[in-house]
Amino acid sequence: MKKIIGISIAFLSSSLLYSQGNPQIQNKNGVDIMPVAGEFAIGMNALPVLTYVGNIFGKNNSNTALNGSKFVPNMFSGNTIYGKYMLTDDNALRMNFRINDMDQLVKYEVFDDLKNSADSTVIDMVNYNGSVVNLGVGYEFRRGTTRLKGVYGGEAFVYRQRSHNQYTYANALGEGNMTPTSAFDENGNYQGVNGDNVGERMLSRDYGVTWGVGLRAFAGVEYYVAPKICIGTEFGWGLSLQNTGKSSVVSEYFDTNAINEDGSIGGVIVKTNESVSNRSFNLDTDNFNGSIYLMFYF
Repeated sequence: MKKIIGISIAFLSSSLLYSQGNPQIQNKNGVDIMPVAGEFAIGMNALPVLTYVGNIFGKNNSNTALNGSKFVPNMFSGNTIYGKYMLTDDNALRMNFRINDMDQLVKYEVFDDLKNSADSTVIDMVNYNGSVVNLGVGYEFRRGTTRLKGVYGGEAFVYRQRSHNQYTYANALGEGNMTPTSAFDENGNYQGVNGDNVGERMLSRDYGVTWGVGLRAFAGVEYYVAPKICIGTEFGWGLSLQNTGKSSVVSEYFDTNAINEDGSIGGVIVKTNESVSNRSFNLDTDNFNGSIYLMFYF
C-alpha cells in the first residue's frame, strides 16, 4: 500500500512539474501553437481584417469603431508598428516603432489678375513638410496554460513631431495690386479657384518641434486562433510629458506708408509672428475604444 501511495505521489509530482515547465499547446496535427523563447513577433491593427470579413458577410459599410491606437493618447498613432522578442516562454521584450517623413507639393488654380479673364488661371502652391518619430520599448509578462494568455507589464516611449507649410503665389503683391487674388486666405486655408482678395497673405507656417516622453503600464489578453497567430487587446494607464517649441507665421502685405531704402514710399512688408512654447502633462487610461491587434510569431 505504501509503495502504491509513494508511486502515485511521485507520478503526480512529475506530472505537475512537467505541466509547469512545458505549457506548450499543440493542435490536432501536432503543431505547436504558443510562441517560445527566441521567437520574434510583429503586430498590426486588426480593423482592416475584421472589416474585410464583415464585408464578406454582407456588411458593406466600413466600421471604424475599433480603429486607432492602443497607446497613451497623442503619443502613438494607429500607424505604429509593434513587435516582440520572446526572452523566455513567459516573458517578452516589446518594441514600438514609427518613422514618418512627409513632403507634399499641392497646386491650385486661381484667377489670373493680369489677364482679368474667367478662362485664365495661374497656379498657387503649398508645400507640406513634416516628420513623426515614435519609439518605445517595454517588458511583458505572460501567464496562462490555454489558448487564452494574459499579458501585463510596462513600457517607456519617446516621441518627436514637426510640421511646416510653405506657400507660393502667382499673382504678385504690389502697389498696383495690393489685394491680389490668392488661393489661400490670411490663415492659409484654401479658398477655391475664385480665390480670396486678401491684403495680407501667409508665406509660411512652422508649428514648432514637439518632443514627448512617457511611461505606461498595461494589461490585456491574447487568444491564439492558429499556431503562432493571436488576436489581442489591452488596456493601459500611463503618463506623458510633452513640450512644443516656438511656432511662427510669416506673412506679407503692402504698406503704403513704408519708406524704402531709395527713399520711395510704399512697399511689401514681410513680418513674422511667433508664439511661445508650451508644455503639457497627461495621466490617463487608454484604449477604451477597444482597438484590437493581430500578432504573428516566427
